[in-house]
Amino acid sequence: MMVRSFFGLFGDSPFPYLTEMAHRVKECADEVPKLFEAFFDGDYDQVLAIAEKISHLEHEVDVVKTRIRDGMPKTRFMPVDRRDMLEVLATLDAVADAAEDVAKLFTLRRMEIHEELAEPLRSLIRRVQRTVNKAVEVVEALEVLADVGFAGKESDRVMEMIDELNRLEHEADLVQDDLARKLFEIEDNIKPGSLMMWNKIFNEVGDMANSAEKMGNRLRLFLSK
Repeated sequence: MMVRSFFGLFGDSPFPYLTEMAHRVKECADEVPKLFEAFFDGDYDQVLAIAEKISHLEHEVDVVKTRIRDGMPKTRFMPVDRRDMLEVLATLDAVADAAEDVAKLFTLRRMEIHEELAEPLRSLIRRVQRTVNKAVEVVEALEVLADVGFAGKESDRVMEMIDELNRLEHEADLVQDDLARKLFEIEDNIKPGSLMMWNKIFNEVGDMANSAEKMGNRLRLFLSK
């Protein structure tokens, strides 16, 4: 769906357009588990195909972000502070950027499968996906919250959702730490280049959740004003 320019209309809400961007980010992030399953299946052609799809979806996120950002008025009324909205856009976009970075790393080197890492890695991916999904739910809730003036029970509900988002990100962090320890427990069985790449991959997967949490914390700040 083409994002039309809403900023020329006095008081028109940006949140439906932010929701569209969040849905594009989710589409991009949802491909990451598929990428890893193709890798675990040893289907490198499929890994490359999914990596290309993730790159295409990340570009679509950028297109939506740019339309929203470039359309923002610098002087006219908006229902939220322009700087806050720019920060939310940036942190939401960073989720898709991290997903693309994961995909790119798989195209740089044909990684070896280490069975000791498979289940911990799947666990990390599940938790990261839950975190991203919760961030998207928070963005969706903003449309309703804007209609009631960012106050009342709906505001409390969104704050609770952001608290849940923080909890999910923390759980992802703990799993990522365990996975890093597991990686270095078996480092003698891994080629040095592969060890470095796995560490980068783990960090980029974790950054998807980190960026989702940062977006929620930015929303918390402007909802608290």
